[in-house]
Amino acid sequence: MPSNNSGYGSVAVNRSADEEKLLKMIAPEDNSVDHEGQHRPALGITSRVILSVLCVVACVALFIQDGGEESSITMSAKHKHKHHKNVLLNKHHDRQELYYEQVLDNMDPSNDETYSQRYYKVSEYWKGPGNPILVIIGGEGVLFLPMLYPWVNTGLAKEFGAFVLSPEHRFYGESQPLHNATNEELVQLATPDQALADAINLIQHVRKDIGCSLDKSSKDYCPVITFGGSYPGFLSALLRFRFPDIIDISYAASAPLDLYAQNVAPQAYFDKVSEVADIASPGCEAAVRDTLLDARDELTTYYTSVKEAAEVTGFCAKTFPDYMETIEEFISETITYLVPAVFADFNMFYYPPGPKTALERACQIFQDPIHAPLKKISLFYDLRGEVNHGLDHKPKCFDLSLELPSGPNATIRSADSSGSGAGFIGEIWEFQCCKDLIVRASYSEQSMFIPRPYSPEWHREHCEARFEGVPFQPYRMVREWGYDDLSQASRILFTNGLRDGWSTSSILSTDNPNLAVINLPNGAHHSDLSMHWPNPADTDDIVEGHKQATVILQGWLDDIKAENSS
Repeated sequence: MPSNNSGYGSVAVNRSADEEKLLKMIAPEDNSVDHEGQHRPALGITSRVILSVLCVVACVALFIQDGGEESSITMSAKHKHKHHKNVLLNKHHDRQELYYEQVLDNMDPSNDETYSQRYYKVSEYWKGPGNPILVIIGGEGVLFLPMLYPWVNTGLAKEFGAFVLSPEHRFYGESQPLHNATNEELVQLATPDQALADAINLIQHVRKDIGCSLDKSSKDYCPVITFGGSYPGFLSALLRFRFPDIIDISYAASAPLDLYAQNVAPQAYFDKVSEVADIASPGCEAAVRDTLLDARDELTTYYTSVKEAAEVTGFCAKTFPDYMETIEEFISETITYLVPAVFADFNMFYYPPGPKTALERACQIFQDPIHAPLKKISLFYDLRGEVNHGLDHKPKCFDLSLELPSGPNATIRSADSSGSGAGFIGEIWEFQCCKDLIVRASYSEQSMFIPRPYSPEWHREHCEARFEGVPFQPYRMVREWGYDDLSQASRILFTNGLRDGWSTSSILSTDNPNLAVINLPNGAHHSDLSMHWPNPADTDDIVEGHKQATVILQGWLDDIKAENSS
């Protein structure tokens, strides 16, 4: 494939034909349509939705603070009016809902259709052209208030005198390129390729509108640093890797590059989740394994009705999907699959470590000798309900429908072994996990779960049933982009919580002197990019990690300035 090679820093720019088309499409004219308002919060059950619940609290707080004159939920519909482009530098619009007229299909130059992409910004700390732009990459969920990553949007913004930009990922929240898109349309539009291109478009638009020069030798050049955790961490790293002449530095926390390169053993993730549970509460691993096996045997031996099985394990029987008709299906979905998925969530939120965390409390349930196996399962799902809804609003039984994505042939077990989530968000995320973001996962004999090998046949058949006609392409991205080889990459900072199951698929070390890695012994899933900062409960390694990261980023900014002035 022909490419155009040029150099910047230590990174050679090697672009595909599609990328060359994209860069030619980034026009200098102003094509923004900005709006302010509040967004509608989304509810659900997976870890993505726990974050959305925080949004509800924040929106209520804003409503009360503003005197309750207007519902924050209705403002989005009432106040989507066009702003003058200087809204970007107006501090009154900081942390307010804004919209950008984004390209619908970045891969088709002949298509001039657009859609409204939601984003937030902070200009409060910006010291003007010549200073950095910090871009917080959105991922597989609704972009909500308060803005993501206060260490970035406040701490680093102050430190660097930076402008902050936070775009929402297409097909999530209010950023809907199409409504009721067909599978054929999703194949073209709902890809990481399009998400990366969206980010490039918006970044270049913002650079121009706030007075930054695109000439790297100019004193008004504004270096761009992207930030992301988990899937957005993957996108953050890929932005620097694929567009090094536009993105100057990337911060990638808990970024599963090896996972999406298909370089991780299927059992690695849940083996790590089991290992961390046993560190959190010694003996947990054996207790969970024994309980699940005993519960499976008891259900198989003594129960023939799914309704009766649901009642003894804490589920709301009326919420079971129609396809779950047999005890075998009940066990497969609620014991073999869903218990590990819930533990995966508890693992991701295991920070700061301690007895009040959901992970340690779950272990204590399984290690309690008083309760029988089925009672332990019931108490485990009761804990899940408390974590998701709060103690005062905990449901009397576990609503299984809130684990079910929308769309045809949906099942609790999904293409994402850690849970796809409920409703449309769960459906679009599972689509991504069926087409490009393939997660190979299994439960080994060494894990604390009922063993189940990874089956590519099941994965392919499940995805074909869910999204007819959608290609199953586990190796497409890595073959096209080559991110399994970072030897020529530069200025990407990888951070990892070593108690995070996803650390098995992240970059934990490097021989490349132009990259940096910070491993956090007490960290869970991107604990360094949390919603709480400053946090007096932060462990010493997180505090030190923030300091170390700041030094690394400042050093790279200094290098860029020196290179551009020479």
